[in-house]
Amino acid sequence: MKKRLLITVLATAGVSLAQTNALLTWEQCLAQTKAYNPALVSARAAVRELEYGVASATSSFLPQISAKASMSYGESEDSTGDWDEKKSSSGSLSLSQDLFSGGGNVAKRKRALAQLEIGIQQYRKSLSDVELQLRVAYIDVLYAQDLVALTEKIAKRRADNVRLIQLRFDGGRENAGSLARSKAQLSDARYEVREAERSLAYALRNLAAAIGTMEPPPGAKGDLQAAAPGEVGDLKPLMEQTPSYLIAATQVEAAKLGLKVTRSARFPSLSFSASTGLSSGDYDTYRGSWSAGLSTSVPLYTGNQLQSDIAAAKEGLIQNEMDLMDEGNSLMASLTQSWNNYVNAVESETVQKELLDAEQLRAEISTAKYKQGLLDYEDWDTIENTVINQGKSYLQARRTSETRQANWKNALGMSVWATEKGE
Repeated sequence: MKKRLLITVLATAGVSLAQTNALLTWEQCLAQTKAYNPALVSARAAVRELEYGVASATSSFLPQISAKASMSYGESEDSTGDWDEKKSSSGSLSLSQDLFSGGGNVAKRKRALAQLEIGIQQYRKSLSDVELQLRVAYIDVLYAQDLVALTEKIAKRRADNVRLIQLRFDGGRENAGSLARSKAQLSDARYEVREAERSLAYALRNLAAAIGTMEPPPGAKGDLQAAAPGEVGDLKPLMEQTPSYLIAATQVEAAKLGLKVTRSARFPSLSFSASTGLSSGDYDTYRGSWSAGLSTSVPLYTGNQLQSDIAAAKEGLIQNEMDLMDEGNSLMASLTQSWNNYVNAVESETVQKELLDAEQLRAEISTAKYKQGLLDYEDWDTIENTVINQGKSYLQARRTSETRQANWKNALGMSVWATEKGE
């Protein structure tokens, strides 16, 4: 039933998106991705699988009960040629309970719990990774939409420039080369509009893939505005709370418990068993029976297998401890780099905005001078190209700062979904 419901939800995901013409907000993207994204569905299933593993490991503390029944009928020929019936039937109920296993059962359950914790942290990492993929796709759509609008403004600006130069050329105040260049710049601007529109179509398709649907949305609603980074201080406490570090730390604990499980084979094992049953040779008369007892076993010689298993488990523990140390060192470096990239991107965006404002003022002044004949074409054209390129640079800087912020949150293992109840 659950499988059928899941398939129905996934199949109707694209239809639900196609039926709306509203631009998607970030919150709507998050909600739809949580419901439809295959990676999240798979990650949740992986956690549930480990939960069942804990239940399985707990079963060794409970009695094991089994029932058995049999019935047979046959005939055999005796020495006189007569056939004798042979009937038999029996039923039994058996119970067994481990009383002591050298601590192995306790260690197995704790190891299963450690593996579940690893699975939970892996799920947390999956949440963050999927959110990063979604966020970057959402940012790309906003950027592509703004780029289309910007290139359209640039094309209009180039068209205005062509008209201005045409008037000056007709009046004998500009040469044919300047007019030809301005027309070529207009053709290039119109090409960039078409290129930006194609990029937007891809960005929308990529956003649909990140959500987990086939049909692309009509667009996205939002602004490219990264939050200003605050002070983080010491990165070590943040590093120790990342999913990757917690996974490595829990793997060390799981290795220690695995060593305990292996060592438990050295100790005697003690178990209790009991059974009761009925049997009959004629289907009419049944005789009862019962038994109860204790059994123990002690490994005396295993051909060096036990010693080898313990030694191998110790080496595995050393590997996990060294992996934890290496993971911590690597995470400190990557967090520092991610933080620096975030801060640099936000500061660069501020600088690019100041440069854009300055270039726009400079372009207004130069255009007025060019119209009055106080500035030649080459200098005016250089300033025009600079302000146009600066507009593109500022838009790219806004995109970069948003992406760097998303990367920083992902480096910390942060996710909106991880803070929700039940996740």
